[in-house]
Amino acid sequence: MKEAQRVAPDLLREMWMPPQEMRQMMANEGVFDQELAAFRADGPILSAHMQAFAAKVGFALHYEATGSYVPLNGRVQVRWFTSAEVCRGRLPPSLLSSIGAPRTMQQGKITSEGNFEYGWGSFTEKPDVPIYYARVREAFAVAAFVVMDEASLPFPDGQLATFAPGDLVMPLSDRIMVE
Repeated sequence: MKEAQRVAPDLLREMWMPPQEMRQMMANEGVFDQELAAFRADGPILSAHMQAFAAKVGFALHYEATGSYVPLNGRVQVRWFTSAEVCRGRLPPSLLSSIGAPRTMQQGKITSEGNFEYGWGSFTEKPDVPIYYARVREAFAVAAFVVMDEASLPFPDGQLATFAPGDLVMPLSDRIMVE
């Protein structure tokens, strides 16, 4: 929590919700366990950080899969999914069918199984567009679509957050927030 406060000072305030509101939201989702807690995941600060993380996953996994960088005129479009979406199985079926069996990392006997999985493949709806996926425990998942040219973006401008190489050195902002 201290690191989150250091990196994004207003993030925890953005995510906090009063206990009564939190319990009602959880009840609406069918969760009644008093040991669990929830937070708001729809604010611009969290969205900006999750979009940036998803873009980093897209750039990194593209390199891992192809051995080449996304070119300067290329783009990465991203979508992140909350823990509620992951736990309730609300990831789009085409996402998981596009990547096949997820992979885990391994170094000696230590693996990321149960903590981190990733994969890539061709986007079912646009087979010429590679899709990259990562999931961190049941906490969240990200999907990234990579194109070599901005004109080939799979989603209309503003539907998904879009990043060009070099964009992540700029201050973070929610790229799909409607103003």
